[in-house]
Parts: sequence; C-alpha cells; structure tokens
Amino acid sequence: MLYLLLHKKKCKNCGKLTRKDVLFCWFCGCSFDQRICVSGHRNPHWVQHCLSCGKDRSLMSRPHTSKELSFAPHPTKPFTYVPGRRKADHIFAWFAVCLGAAILWYMAFIIARTL
Repeated sequence: MLYLLLHKKKCKNCGKLTRKDVLFCWFCGCSFDQRICVSGHRNPHWVQHCLSCGKDRSLMSRPHTSKELSFAPHPTKPFTYVPGRRKADHIFAWFAVCLGAAILWYMAFIIARTL
C-alpha cells in the first residue's frame, strides 16, 4: 500500500510501479483497466470497437488481466455468471464483523456496569 502514498500505480500484470499519470505500464505495455485505441481514445476494457471512432478491438491496447477476480453462478438466472468472491473471503469478513460486534458488546457491558 506504500505505492498509494507515493502516488504510483501498481501493474496487475507484472507488479511493477509506475507514475499515476501514464496510460501504459512501462515494463509490460498493458494499459491500466481500459482499452486505448490507436487514436488515443479511452474505452472500457470490455468493448469490441472504439466508442469514439469505431476502430476494431485488434487495434486497441491490451488491458491488465485481473488475477483476483473470480466468477460465480448467478443465484436466479441460469447459465449466467457474475463477479464473485472466494468463500474464504466471506468467512474472514464474517469473523471480523462478529469479533467487532463482540468487542462493542463487551465495552457496552463494562460501561453499563460502572454506571
């Protein structure tokens, strides 16, 4: 997280640090979370053609691949997948919430007992 204080971006592909104002990683050449066409237009990473000039996806930059994103089946729509989290993340989050609630209840009990 030190790179956030140094005003730098961390490349998800190669892990190197670059300045925040650049569009591409200096080491691997990937663009940061967007596709950039040869004319310099910025587009979301999922587009097939440039939204400004209509150039093909093959003429655009290659955005980073997100290693931490996983997909899970949609709860109501069959054959549909949505970005999801690993089950271990949910267990850790619930543990942290329960621990925080227990600490708050304990502190409230201590304060109420001293009154």
